[in-house]
Amino acid sequence: MRFFNGLLVTLGALASIAVGVLMLLVITDTLAPQAVPVSPLRQQLASMAQDAGGAWWRDVGIAVGFIVVGLVVLALETRMLSRTAAPGMVLISSESNGAVRMSIDSIVQLAQRTARANREARSVRCRVRVTPAGLVIQCVVGLRMGSDVPETTADIQQGIREVVERLTSLTVIDVPIRARYQGDRDQPVLTR
Repeated sequence: MRFFNGLLVTLGALASIAVGVLMLLVITDTLAPQAVPVSPLRQQLASMAQDAGGAWWRDVGIAVGFIVVGLVVLALETRMLSRTAAPGMVLISSESNGAVRMSIDSIVQLAQRTARANREARSVRCRVRVTPAGLVIQCVVGLRMGSDVPETTADIQQGIREVVERLTSLTVIDVPIRARYQGDRDQPVLTR
């Protein structure tokens, strides 16, 4: 039902824009009213073509109004469709008995949970980008003050890659990490 309503609104908006453009073409003598295929509209446009002076400006204003209203409704409908669209999905497998898809949000949650399992990680935020070659999982990781950054981030990268590939059968081509220290102010920096 939502699709049907959206289709009707879109067609109405396009019709409004078309009527406005036809009106402008007839008012500016670019198009003869007899060239319009719709009979009731042809009669109205013929009377507009004969208007002059203040009525001419009124007709131009009405035509522009039709165009603006159509564009606004079309923009709002497009915005509503993008909000109600299904979340991004990734194809996991496609067999004769059906396809299996997984939401990108689920892959993000999996990557974040895997990174948080590292004892040095304090906070994790990840994003997943799907490319033709595979997944790119970008993470911002807050590490415990004094952590060995190269070692810890390498462990997190390897863990995310292994878990996501094993559980989803998708290829992870890159796991870039931006690391920062995060911790208690009173905790001393550990030295080895």
